[in-house]
Amino acid sequence: MSKPLLLLTLVLFLGCQKKDGFSPSFKVPPQFQPIVDSFLTAASARGRQMTIDNLIIQYDSTLPNGICAQSNVISSENNIQKIIYVNALLHCAQNDQMMETLIFHEMGHCLLGRRHDGSLLPNGDPKSIMIANDITIYSPCLYNLGNPNCDKRSRRSYYIDELFNPSTPVPDWGK
Repeated sequence: MSKPLLLLTLVLFLGCQKKDGFSPSFKVPPQFQPIVDSFLTAASARGRQMTIDNLIIQYDSTLPNGICAQSNVISSENNIQKIIYVNALLHCAQNDQMMETLIFHEMGHCLLGRRHDGSLLPNGDPKSIMIANDITIYSPCLYNLGNPNCDKRSRRSYYIDELFNPSTPVPDWGK
């Protein structure tokens, strides 16, 4: 083999190696695995085939007061270890929909590269699951005191659509 060809082969081989020894890790506690599975199902239903092999979800009692969860990165790149820290000292999610919203929001940061979005729909409701500090956007009423509009479970489909496609049109209930 000629020296130029050998050199080119060596450069290509070394250039294709994983940078800085990154080896992905997947560690999701059993109570969060159904939510991760639901995220993958939702992605697939919306034409996004995803494999998640670099996600860690763990409890963290050092998160600042009032922070329910936090992602270590905002990136859709797969060569970064993604970690979602869930505040071990707060009980933020009072039902399954709230917990799903919380974890989907954080997965939006670290798997889809989405940033916070404080935009509102014309009716004043959040435009996106990526709104900061609101995990009630598609949850049932915690205390239904006769308010027929407090059960928001029918809004889930829109918010999941918008998570994977920020250009999702405004739903009828949001006008």
